[in-house]
Amino acid sequence: MKQFLTTALLLSGSALAATSTGTLTINATVNSSCTLASTTLNLGNYNFVSGSAGTANLAVTCNVPTLFTVTADNGQNYSGGLRMKHSTLDKYLNYTMVTTPVGFSTGAVPLVGGDFSTNVAVLVTATGAQVASAGTYTDVVTLTLEY
Repeated sequence: MKQFLTTALLLSGSALAATSTGTLTINATVNSSCTLASTTLNLGNYNFVSGSAGTANLAVTCNVPTLFTVTADNGQNYSGGLRMKHSTLDKYLNYTMVTTPVGFSTGAVPLVGGDFSTNVAVLVTATGAQVASAGTYTDVVTLTLEY
């Protein structure tokens, strides 16, 4: 384009006598975006003596290294503590839940495509010595990812 303009001016016989400047502003926006994977944790068969425990590793994936916090609510069956409800009876199985780590940077390992990912471990324990009726017990806990 520059060569064409110079050639056009030379052909018209005009001489270049003045200059003018302008600016070009270049912008880009990088939005912070993170997701928290959902999963199901099966504690297996409950044992009256030893209880039952399991760990879920929830993937937090962000498009840029971002500080985040994952928190959990009290689930659907909370009453003085976390508990799972029997599928057909009005019976409950108490449990504890620990979510770690909380509030740290994810900038360690980039995934393919430039995303950054880390796992948040959720340890759930249904302690022993609980009288429980045979059947399936369930609770749903909502996890919140803040970034």
